[in-house]
Amino acid sequence: MSPDDAQLVIKLRDEQAWGSGRLGVVAVASTTIAGERVLLRPFRVEDAVDVAESCQDPDISRFTMMPEAMSEAQAREWIEQRLARREQGLIAFAITLPPSDRCIGQMGILLEPQFRRGEAFYWLDRQHRGQGIASEALNLITDWAFSEHGLARIHLVTHVANPASQRVAEHCGYLREGVLRAWEPVKDNQPDVVMWSRLPGD
Repeated sequence: MSPDDAQLVIKLRDEQAWGSGRLGVVAVASTTIAGERVLLRPFRVEDAVDVAESCQDPDISRFTMMPEAMSEAQAREWIEQRLARREQGLIAFAITLPPSDRCIGQMGILLEPQFRRGEAFYWLDRQHRGQGIASEALNLITDWAFSEHGLARIHLVTHVANPASQRVAEHCGYLREGVLRAWEPVKDNQPDVVMWSRLPGD
């Protein structure tokens, strides 16, 4: 990582290290990640209009933590919270398709350097699905996290009733580990999810 990069030092509290007795620290550059078609860039407050428009899709609210029928004000607050949580290792990128700078989705990862692992997450605007965009974006952030942060494992979870998201994970070389029953609260439900993982050598 270049010393000229604008860096953010993320300090993870001792209690997050599950009794490791040491502080986990990782430097995260404020950066963009470019692929063949996709450019991942940090979110901006100005993306609120596009985020709110995308989240009118009921499938996004069904399968992710995004609110149902998200308003522009809610989207602005969501973006501000995303940016603030970089200090906790939550790195979220807006998915764009140059030359357009319009946000068409989210690709992110929660870094847990004390365990040398991360959890990826994503959603994509309905109009852009089925074109390999989500797969390219997931490969970009996966390769970036392995190369820049020395992770030993990246995993992600998909709703059991979301085969499209599962195809993205599989297409990107993530291996299905199994179904986790009632994994975590998602709004008013606690659904079963499929756990997927990828190691550097996969």
